Amino acid sequence: MRRAAVGLLAVFVTSCGSSAAQRLPDVEITALDGGERGRLSEIDGPAVINLWATWCGPCRREIPDFEVIHQARDREITFVGINIGDDRDDAIAFLEDVGATYDQYLDPEGFVSTELKVSSMPTTLVINADGVVITRHLGPMDQDDLNEAIDEALASDTVG
Repeated sequence: MRRAAVGLLAVFVTSCGSSAAQRLPDVEITALDGGERGRLSEIDGPAVINLWATWCGPCRREIPDFEVIHQARDREITFVGINIGDDRDDAIAFLEDVGATYDQYLDPEGFVSTELKVSSMPTTLVINADGVVITRHLGPMDQDDLNEAIDEALASDTVG
Protein backbone atom coordinates (compact mmCIF):
# COMPACT_ATOMS: atom_id res chain seq x y z
CA MET A 1 0.00 0.00 0.00
CA ARG A 2 2.78 2.43 0.88
CA ARG A 3 4.55 1.82 -2.47
CA ALA A 4 1.32 2.54 -4.33
CA ALA A 5 0.96 5.84 -2.50
CA VAL A 6 4.55 6.79 -3.28
CA GLY A 7 3.97 5.85 -6.93
CA LEU A 8 0.84 7.98 -7.11
CA LEU A 9 2.69 10.88 -5.51
CA ALA A 10 5.44 10.60 -8.13
CA VAL A 11 2.87 10.71 -10.95
CA PHE A 12 1.17 13.73 -9.35
CA VAL A 13 4.44 15.65 -8.96
CA THR A 14 5.49 14.84 -12.52
CA SER A 15 2.20 16.00 -13.99
CA CYS A 16 1.65 19.05 -11.83
CA GLY A 17 5.16 20.40 -11.54
CA SER A 18 8.36 19.53 -9.80
CA SER A 19 11.37 21.21 -8.34
CA ALA A 20 13.75 19.72 -10.95
CA ALA A 21 15.04 22.34 -13.37
CA GLN A 22 13.31 21.11 -16.51
CA ARG A 23 13.84 23.25 -19.60
CA LEU A 24 12.03 23.24 -22.92
CA PRO A 25 13.35 20.74 -25.47
CA ASP A 26 15.06 21.90 -28.66
CA VAL A 27 12.23 21.01 -31.05
CA GLU A 28 11.29 22.85 -34.24
CA ILE A 29 7.93 24.63 -34.36
CA THR A 30 6.36 26.59 -37.23
CA ALA A 31 4.47 29.87 -36.80
CA LEU A 32 0.85 29.25 -37.68
CA ASP A 33 0.35 32.62 -39.35
CA GLY A 34 3.41 32.85 -41.56
CA GLY A 35 5.28 29.60 -41.62
CA GLU A 36 8.40 30.98 -39.88
CA ARG A 37 10.26 28.20 -38.15
CA GLY A 38 11.62 28.47 -34.66
CA ARG A 39 12.69 26.32 -31.74
CA LEU A 40 10.61 25.58 -28.67
CA SER A 41 13.75 26.03 -26.56
CA GLU A 42 14.07 29.63 -27.84
CA ILE A 43 10.83 30.83 -26.23
CA ASP A 44 11.79 33.53 -23.77
CA GLY A 45 10.31 33.34 -20.32
CA PRO A 46 8.30 34.07 -18.47
CA ALA A 47 5.80 32.35 -20.73
CA VAL A 48 2.64 30.27 -20.79
CA ILE A 49 2.86 27.49 -23.38
CA ASN A 50 -0.40 25.73 -24.15
CA LEU A 51 -0.52 22.54 -26.23
CA TRP A 52 -3.90 22.02 -27.87
CA ALA A 53 -5.72 20.27 -30.72
CA THR A 54 -8.88 21.04 -32.70
CA TRP A 55 -10.53 17.76 -31.64
CA CYS A 56 -10.05 18.58 -27.94
CA GLY A 57 -13.26 19.73 -26.25
CA PRO A 58 -11.51 20.98 -23.09
CA CYS A 59 -9.14 23.00 -25.31
CA ARG A 60 -12.14 24.74 -26.92
CA ARG A 61 -13.41 25.71 -23.45
CA GLU A 62 -9.98 26.64 -22.04
CA ILE A 63 -8.51 28.85 -24.77
CA PRO A 64 -11.03 31.73 -24.33
CA ASP A 65 -9.99 31.89 -20.64
CA PHE A 66 -6.34 31.98 -21.71
CA GLU A 67 -7.18 34.85 -24.06
CA VAL A 68 -8.75 36.83 -21.20
CA ILE A 69 -5.61 36.39 -19.06
CA HIS A 70 -3.38 37.13 -22.08
CA GLN A 71 -5.18 40.45 -22.61
CA ALA A 72 -4.92 41.32 -18.91
CA ARG A 73 -1.29 40.28 -18.35
CA ASP A 74 0.42 40.58 -21.75
CA ARG A 75 3.06 42.98 -20.37
CA GLU A 76 4.07 40.48 -17.69
CA ILE A 77 4.20 37.17 -19.54
CA THR A 78 4.26 35.78 -23.07
CA PHE A 79 1.51 33.46 -24.26
CA VAL A 80 2.20 30.77 -26.85
CA GLY A 81 -0.17 28.18 -28.24
CA ILE A 82 1.08 25.08 -30.02
CA ASN A 83 -1.33 23.04 -32.09
CA ILE A 84 -0.43 19.37 -32.07
CA GLY A 85 -1.17 17.27 -35.13
CA ASP A 86 -3.73 19.31 -37.06
CA ASP A 87 -3.80 20.79 -40.53
CA ARG A 88 -2.88 24.52 -40.68
CA ASP A 89 -6.27 25.57 -42.11
CA ASP A 90 -8.18 23.59 -39.47
CA ALA A 91 -6.07 25.10 -36.69
CA ILE A 92 -6.57 28.65 -38.00
CA ALA A 93 -10.35 28.16 -38.27
CA PHE A 94 -10.45 26.77 -34.71
CA LEU A 95 -8.53 29.76 -33.32
CA GLU A 96 -10.78 32.23 -35.12
CA ASP A 97 -13.76 30.45 -33.60
CA VAL A 98 -12.42 30.56 -30.02
CA GLY A 99 -10.97 34.07 -30.35
CA ALA A 100 -7.29 33.48 -29.52
CA THR A 101 -4.94 36.32 -30.53
CA TYR A 102 -1.68 35.29 -28.88
CA ASP A 103 1.20 33.69 -30.84
CA GLN A 104 0.38 30.29 -32.25
CA TYR A 105 2.60 27.57 -33.65
CA LEU A 106 1.98 24.32 -35.45
CA ASP A 107 3.52 20.91 -34.75
CA PRO A 108 1.79 18.66 -37.30
CA GLU A 109 3.99 15.66 -36.57
CA GLY A 110 3.62 15.86 -32.78
CA PHE A 111 7.34 16.16 -32.03
CA VAL A 112 6.68 18.66 -29.20
CA SER A 113 4.28 16.34 -27.40
CA THR A 114 6.68 13.42 -27.89
CA GLU A 115 9.66 15.32 -26.46
CA LEU A 116 7.60 16.64 -23.54
CA LYS A 117 6.05 13.19 -22.97
CA VAL A 118 2.55 14.67 -23.22
CA SER A 119 -0.21 12.11 -23.61
CA SER A 120 -3.32 14.28 -23.27
CA MET A 121 -4.67 17.63 -24.40
CA PRO A 122 -4.67 20.29 -23.26
CA THR A 123 -1.33 20.51 -21.50
CA THR A 124 0.06 23.80 -20.23
CA LEU A 125 3.62 24.65 -19.25
CA VAL A 126 4.52 27.86 -17.46
CA ILE A 127 8.18 28.83 -17.53
CA ASN A 128 9.92 31.49 -15.50
CA ALA A 129 12.30 34.19 -16.75
CA ASP A 130 15.17 31.68 -16.63
CA GLY A 131 13.33 29.30 -18.97
CA VAL A 132 12.70 26.71 -16.26
CA VAL A 133 9.36 24.90 -16.28
CA ILE A 134 7.61 25.94 -13.07
CA THR A 135 4.20 24.42 -13.83
CA ARG A 136 3.25 21.44 -15.96
CA HIS A 137 -0.51 21.04 -15.93
CA LEU A 138 -2.31 18.20 -17.69
CA GLY A 139 -5.93 18.97 -18.50
CA PRO A 140 -7.84 22.23 -18.65
CA MET A 141 -7.03 25.27 -16.52
CA ASP A 142 -9.47 27.99 -15.56
CA GLN A 143 -8.54 31.66 -15.07
CA ASP A 144 -7.78 31.23 -11.36
CA ASP A 145 -5.50 28.22 -11.99
CA LEU A 146 -3.68 30.07 -14.74
CA ASN A 147 -3.23 33.27 -12.73
CA GLU A 148 -1.85 31.24 -9.82
CA ALA A 149 0.65 29.46 -12.10
CA ILE A 150 1.73 32.77 -13.65
CA ASP A 151 2.20 34.36 -10.22
CA GLU A 152 4.34 31.40 -9.16
CA ALA A 153 6.51 31.67 -12.28
CA LEU A 154 6.94 35.43 -11.89
CA ALA A 155 7.96 35.02 -8.25
CA SER A 156 10.39 32.15 -8.77
CA ASP A 157 14.13 32.40 -8.75
CA THR A 158 16.03 29.42 -10.07
CA VAL A 159 19.58 28.36 -10.19
CA GLY A 160 20.70 26.25 -13.06
